[in-house]
Amino acid sequence: MNPDEAIPLQAFGALLHSQNLGMVCRALNMYQVAAAYTQVSGGNPLEPMADEVRQVALGIVSRPPVEESEDVPVGFDHLSALNVLTTLAEPEDAELIANVLESAPNDQIRAVASLAADTARRKATGASR
Repeated sequence: MNPDEAIPLQAFGALLHSQNLGMVCRALNMYQVAAAYTQVSGGNPLEPMADEVRQVALGIVSRPPVEESEDVPVGFDHLSALNVLTTLAEPEDAELIANVLESAPNDQIRAVASLAADTARRKATGASR
């Protein structure tokens, strides 16, 4: 990694491992946007941190979703984590994702959990998108 890449990755890592859940979710969302740009730009600049991103996302969905408040919709943390797992989920994540799918507090989270489960299943069978 050249020095010009290190600073953005360090900044992203700081967000990803923040004590502030909103910042962590922002980092997860940033990763997913960067992954989507891969299709047009030829590469995800945050790819070197994919394993860390996946682990943080799994940590979030292993806990109950945040409750609704005046500023925050119910399960916004699960939604961010599951969105990342639609690309990063691995076969060994399938059981955890299935548990989230069963207990999802709303249809939006259920739909994204279903996509993440499909990713884990596809990787388990070697099927492509």
